[in-house]
Amino acid sequence: MGIDLSPGNNSLTRRGARVVIGVADHPARYRQFRDGRAEATPYWGGSIFVWFRVLGPLEVVGTTGHLSFPPRQRTTLAMLLLEPNRVVTVERLVDAVWENDPPPTAKEQVRICVSAIRRALTAGGRPDAIVTRPPGYSIQCTDRELDLLEFNDLVANGRRLLGQGRPHDAADAFRDALRLWRDAVPLAGVRSPLVQSIGTQLAERRLAVLEEYVDVRLGVGQHHELTTELAELVAANPFRERLRARLMIALYRSGRQAEALHTYRVGRQLFVEQLGLEPGVELRRLERAILAGEVAELLEPEEAARPVPVRAAVPRLLPADIGDFTGRRDLIERVWSALREPRDAGSRALPVVVITGRPWLGKTTLAVHVAHALDGEYPDGQLFARLGGAASPADAGGVLARFLNALGVPSRAVPDTLEERTDMYRNLLSDRRVLVVLDDAASGQQVAPLLPGGPTCSVILTSRTRLAALGGATTLGIGPLDARESVELLAKAVGQERVDTEAADISLLADLCAGEPLALRLAAGRLKSQPHWPVRDLILRLYDDHRRLTELSYGGLDLVAMVNEIWQGLSPLAQRLLRRVSRLDDLRFQGWMCAPLLDVGEQDAQDALTELLDAGLLDIERQDGQVVFQLRGLLRAFARRLAAEESSSGDTGRAAVRVPSDAQNQRGPDPV
Repeated sequence: MGIDLSPGNNSLTRRGARVVIGVADHPARYRQFRDGRAEATPYWGGSIFVWFRVLGPLEVVGTTGHLSFPPRQRTTLAMLLLEPNRVVTVERLVDAVWENDPPPTAKEQVRICVSAIRRALTAGGRPDAIVTRPPGYSIQCTDRELDLLEFNDLVANGRRLLGQGRPHDAADAFRDALRLWRDAVPLAGVRSPLVQSIGTQLAERRLAVLEEYVDVRLGVGQHHELTTELAELVAANPFRERLRARLMIALYRSGRQAEALHTYRVGRQLFVEQLGLEPGVELRRLERAILAGEVAELLEPEEAARPVPVRAAVPRLLPADIGDFTGRRDLIERVWSALREPRDAGSRALPVVVITGRPWLGKTTLAVHVAHALDGEYPDGQLFARLGGAASPADAGGVLARFLNALGVPSRAVPDTLEERTDMYRNLLSDRRVLVVLDDAASGQQVAPLLPGGPTCSVILTSRTRLAALGGATTLGIGPLDARESVELLAKAVGQERVDTEAADISLLADLCAGEPLALRLAAGRLKSQPHWPVRDLILRLYDDHRRLTELSYGGLDLVAMVNEIWQGLSPLAQRLLRRVSRLDDLRFQGWMCAPLLDVGEQDAQDALTELLDAGLLDIERQDGQVVFQLRGLLRAFARRLAAEESSSGDTGRAAVRVPSDAQNQRGPDPV
């Protein structure tokens, strides 16, 4: 029996023919509601949820019925739904709403839009759907709430069934996935070029899945049922060569050779007249095969049921180690111990080490150095990925696709959904000794799908902050290099002779770099590029906070841009706190000082301090039983420069107030 695959027809859902693989226990009322055949309150297992639909016009249905949103809110919500369970940055939302001409208040207007959407979803039954996760927002939903996620899961299920040699079940899964589409173009009513661009990619993906579905059915001999549907699909997509080829095959196998050749000639005429091109190689080859009676050789029945082979591969994805690595001996030994001891003790847990610390202290360099040193202990290879931090967090699904390719999985065999990719990844690593290095992780949630499932592998993570949701991981903090190590690093870069000749100035230069390996290497690079400079000349340039980052920008590395990226990810109050503490006479401060410095309430001040700590921008120490914080290095120079600009504009607030030192004894210890 044929099935109408055209989107927007809705006859499929109106007929009630829909079957969802893996959720056959859906309540009948829920199926009616989801398929648009009843205005029902969406319940699932006794709980209320909201049903989001993007595979067609944007629809949101909650406990109060259909929810409507004005244009900007529709665009904002659409962007969040197109990237479910991921952080969408405020900047990306601004681009979606205003494209290339955002107003000065664009970010604030986006926040207002998100607040309004939250209120509507709260009234509809989902107060917790949208969460704030710097530098943006994320909408949390499952495949039973969002049709896009259900589509992804059904397609992945179809491919898994196909790989298991169950083409008939796979065809059912593909069919149910395609039935979710209510229009050929998703979110057609959202007037945003960015949303429509993403929608176009989704529409292309729908056609690709449709072609997979057709191939599976042709592979099991269902060519008779497909001829009419394929003719309609080709009429709707006349330049889609793969669909035209499948129609030719279906017609030929149905004993309609003349019609198959006519389909080719009509297509060729269309291509030549409208595109000025001959048909592609596949169509021309198929025409010749039909004339020769050899179509079976191009697509034999049951061909689609054959699993895709995966070849063994040993990935070597680590970046190169650096030649001037300096210090960190104790930290290196602690990393080695944390990775080796669980395995030596027979533990079944995955060894995970998290290296944390503020920017530019060499977390990545340390992780890569240790990974190279442990090369012999992981004969099945090393995987490495940059996760982008909080500013631009990498998509875990994309990272897994690259890892799977490196492990020998061809691109066409990589599943679509994050869950399926994680399952395949862990299965491949279940009996291998592979070291996984994940750099600049934003959160435990981002990292979780990238962790192998057993104790044969090990993981080294770097992050500015301690990662929640990684129970059992060993967390090691990295601090600045001490004075001796800083001078040693400079000596490796500029030569021991120069260090000996200008020893006092070299020590002062090391102090100005605050033990940050990046700053030390950049300073050494400046000296090597200007061999006629005395070290004192560079010191004089670096003393000026306004010039320090500019002077250290060297070799194509723009430090001002790097620091500014971090700065822009902070709230205005957290930015102001950094400016104010950068001007304190003492580099160290306690948490209670933030409220008078900012001239705000205690809770607001603590929120700003927590934001800086969460971003990994402050050092934490204990002195006399009390917690103290410290702003150091390149970020302090940047903040002092901005504080000076603030002062010159007259907006000094309380920044110039010197906090009395005896006041420190009036408060107890600050909690970390």
